[in-house]
Amino acid sequence: MGTSFQGYITRLIAWLKSFPWPYQTAIAQKFGPSRLPVPNAPEDMTSTKQYEGHASKAYMSLKMAFRDIGRLNAVGETLGRDFLTAMPEGAYKSRLGQIAFLYRRMHEELSDEKLHGYLEEASEHQKANPHEWDEWDNANMREMEAMYRHLACVPADLMERKARLAYEGRRKHRDVLKADDWSEARPFLEDMVSLQQRIAEAKVLKDNAHPTDELYQSLMREYIPGAKLSDVETSFSRLEEKLKEILPWILEEQAKRPEPIPLIGPFPAAQQMWLNKSLLKVMGFDFDRGGLYETGHNPVEGGTPDDTRLVIKTSDSRNFLESMKSALHEGGHGIYIQGLPRDTWRYQPVGQDLGAAVQESQALLIEMILGRTKEFFTYLAPRVEGLFQKFGDPAMTAENLYALKTFVKPGVDRKGADEVTYFFHILHRMRLEKDLIAGRLKVKDLPEAWNAGIKDLLGVEPQTHAQGCLQDVHWFVGKFGYFPAYTMGHMMAAQIHDKMKLDIQNIPQLMGAGDFMPVQAWLLDKIYRNGRLMRSDDLLDSVTGAKLTPAPLINHLQERYLGAL
Repeated sequence: MGTSFQGYITRLIAWLKSFPWPYQTAIAQKFGPSRLPVPNAPEDMTSTKQYEGHASKAYMSLKMAFRDIGRLNAVGETLGRDFLTAMPEGAYKSRLGQIAFLYRRMHEELSDEKLHGYLEEASEHQKANPHEWDEWDNANMREMEAMYRHLACVPADLMERKARLAYEGRRKHRDVLKADDWSEARPFLEDMVSLQQRIAEAKVLKDNAHPTDELYQSLMREYIPGAKLSDVETSFSRLEEKLKEILPWILEEQAKRPEPIPLIGPFPAAQQMWLNKSLLKVMGFDFDRGGLYETGHNPVEGGTPDDTRLVIKTSDSRNFLESMKSALHEGGHGIYIQGLPRDTWRYQPVGQDLGAAVQESQALLIEMILGRTKEFFTYLAPRVEGLFQKFGDPAMTAENLYALKTFVKPGVDRKGADEVTYFFHILHRMRLEKDLIAGRLKVKDLPEAWNAGIKDLLGVEPQTHAQGCLQDVHWFVGKFGYFPAYTMGHMMAAQIHDKMKLDIQNIPQLMGAGDFMPVQAWLLDKIYRNGRLMRSDDLLDSVTGAKLTPAPLINHLQERYLGAL
């Protein structure tokens, strides 16, 4: 009987699918919100929103188009991870061509005039038939339109050049950093800045930015969608004023205590990776859908929910805390990506992350806020003492490890900066890249401007180009406008943490026990599984009850480094 019934259902579905599209639409409307799946959908995906039928034929066409764009992007992510980790050196030139072609093809799909027609038709249907559109479909449509507006105006040859130059830039940065070679870096950066200016000119929107910084705002929006440069600068000004006020107090209080005991290696790389992978498991990272790898290049965030390959810098045998910091940071990115609504919205815009600022909020929440608590080091200390066989070593106590990771000292290195002075590194880079894109600063003058700017902000001065304008990979890979996302993300992380503490009132005890699961479940419910259902500012408001403000970050830094004021 079961087989006969199943056959009946199969024949019924086939009969319904045999109707022309308008009749399928009418049947879907008559029989309610369950709707018919799109014809020829893979059997294991017919229950997902990506393949679920919709009354708007144009919207269905859009979903299939963006599915294919998403697939291409996933292939690009995999090729990129292989480029950083396993690709043989002899494949370098051919891989550049493959990646550049792939991104050009993806851009051609996204900027196709046919897609524009579908967007207009679907938008008209959306306005005329709002009852046919649920909140997820509305959000998906919004994000489709936003992606099209942001990228379709850029010529395909520029996008192909951007992809190629970005991956050339990874190798170029690795080589010039190692050799401290500004003469080799300068012409490459000049080409990159010129390319970014041309892309920005194609994207530019004249809204709420100073006329000379409209180009920079258009680039920044690739990483912080919808952001206004004026709002970012207002937050940065408030942070700069407050941190300049409290930094001397922090240094004064810190001077009253003994300096932390430095770590003495060696800390074997294999053991460091074992530690890093173990911590990621504790955090909830799913190794069945991802992995952790080392690279001679700089670390990189990203991946897909089904294939989240985290990449960190090759371990330094002198200091396991640096490798661990990188793993915690990338792990925060990875767990966010794995929590996105892949089962229902795989490849659709609404199923993607909310951009670099929200990405960095999740990474910095784990790495800088939760991963630098006294309780976390109480959990960590006996484990690393045993792992590295440093029994009785005073440098390996919880108190000393905590002191090492919360020691405040102005320095020239961003990646090694403490949580308080980190902001000044971001402010410095944002000022410089704004000037580069606006043409107020020439690449040839960058080293002098870099050294003068960081000395003005932190009173330190690089002794080499590698310590100065060559230290970051971002400009070499074309990420102009990304740096503000670190501070915006830090602000978000502090604001989210404040709300989390109200909902989960034993977070310190959880960190002491190495139990990240309640935190991960909370973040999954509040942030990850929502994808792009809401814009980032609306999501933050829904989670915390307030728009983004610097106040929680300022309070967090004061409480951690000065005690409650």
